[in-house]
Amino acid sequence: MSTTATTAAARGYRRSQKVLHWLTVVALAAQFAVGYALDLDGDCDPPGEDRSGGDTSDAAEERMERLEEACEARADGYDLVGGGFDLAELHLLLGLAVLALGVVRPVWRRVAGLPPWSEHLSPADRRLVHWTERALLLLLVVVPLSGLLLVGTGDDAWLPLHVGAHVAFFVALAAHLFTNLRPAILRRMV
Repeated sequence: MSTTATTAAARGYRRSQKVLHWLTVVALAAQFAVGYALDLDGDCDPPGEDRSGGDTSDAAEERMERLEEACEARADGYDLVGGGFDLAELHLLLGLAVLALGVVRPVWRRVAGLPPWSEHLSPADRRLVHWTERALLLLLVVVPLSGLLLVGTGDDAWLPLHVGAHVAFFVALAAHLFTNLRPAILRRMV
């Protein structure tokens, strides 16, 4: 290896690995933001519907009915080829992107290799980094795949796996951030 390549390897990850990492961070942040913005409990009652009946005008009743019907139509399923593009469809597309990144990242990692460990990590930190990275890479596949199974089959039996994978992801992410949010370590991925 040339001196330049050795110095670059000691500094951190390859540019391609950094791009994949930060693209994953952005895709996950968008995915979780959209996912948590979805009305997952299926409650399509518009605000003020509890006052409907004798307390509202016919126009207000019709408006609430249209809102409820639109919500129920969205809740009935994902319609990528139909009209309108909603949060549920965006969530599905982001899930597919995260799944693709979850497959590409370990393959590219094997091809590109890893830089040497940072001298700022203790042996215990290195073990934690090793296992949390493995968990995160696995969960980049499990979370979106379980979500796709949930939507594709319409079977709520996949919901515990999907929710459990979210919890495991956030635990692994917390451990990952705990070891990597130090300037000397973070510089290697920026």
